[in-house]
Amino acid sequence: MMKKQSLRLSGKMNMRKDFRKESKKESVAGKAEDILELLEDIGTIPEEVREKITGEIDLEILKKWHKLAAKSESIDEFVSKM
Repeated sequence: MMKKQSLRLSGKMNMRKDFRKESKKESVAGKAEDILELLEDIGTIPEEVREKITGEIDLEILKKWHKLAAKSESIDEFVSKM
C-alpha cells in the first residue's frame, strides 16, 4: 500500500515538473515571437539575428531583449545593444 502511494506521488511530481518545463518553453517561444514582432515593425530582421533570438533559451535575456526591441528605433540599434 505504501509503495502505491509513493509511486502515485512520484508520478504527480513528474507531471508537475513536465508542466513547468513545457510552460517555460512556451514562455521562451512566446517572448522570442514578441521580440520579432516588435523588430519587424522597424525593419527587416537579418536571418542571423532572427536565429539568435529564436535560439535563446534564457528567459531573462529574452526579457532584456524585449525591452530593448521596444525602445530601439532601428534593427542596427537593437543589434548593437544586444
